[in-house]
Amino acid sequence: VRTFSGGMKRRLDLAAALVHKPRVLFLDEPTTGLDPASRSNVWEEVRRLQKAGTTIFLTTQYLEEADALCERLAIIDHGRIVAEGSPERLKSDVAEDVVTVLVEADDREKAEAVIHEAGRESTLDPTSGALQVAVDNGAAAVPEVVRRFEAAGINVREISLRRPTLDDVFLTATGNRLEGASAAAEPAPPPADEPGGRPARRGRRSPEKVSR
Repeated sequence: VRTFSGGMKRRLDLAAALVHKPRVLFLDEPTTGLDPASRSNVWEEVRRLQKAGTTIFLTTQYLEEADALCERLAIIDHGRIVAEGSPERLKSDVAEDVVTVLVEADDREKAEAVIHEAGRESTLDPTSGALQVAVDNGAAAVPEVVRRFEAAGINVREISLRRPTLDDVFLTATGNRLEGASAAAEPAPPPADEPGGRPARRGRRSPEKVSR
């Protein structure tokens, strides 16, 4: 085993955990260091175990992995659960869907008026010139926006839908940057004084993401 690569060791760990067909399985970051193909294989195995009735507790640093695999998700920050529920419910609680529409510059003012008639407030992206509209149900809103623009004679160059992500949920729930993001831009809080005039040293642990 000492000659195995990191990915091979991960697969061996998983095999050792499954050989006795457990009813409850704890997986601690099982895909860390795996290549995309190996990670996909682990995902397929986790889904197979779920369908077979195995209860799986999975800790992961990859929010897209939690979104793809978990039925219930808990975000833990400094040892405390700060958000819990299904990924879809947590995402819908954080923010609305955003429809982005790109039209010709000459039609932009007219497009804003059409969106306003639909009862929506739009914002303008100064970089791309696209209109961004927050909606409750993006899947239903996209065809409605297209129909309204067609009726008004406005040519839609591009239209896209962005749904809230677990990144949004994590940042909202913890108020922290994701792991790996630079904290250099954030000024450190001034240290509080301990009794006797010595400055207190306080470390800050990175938040963990846990999916179940």
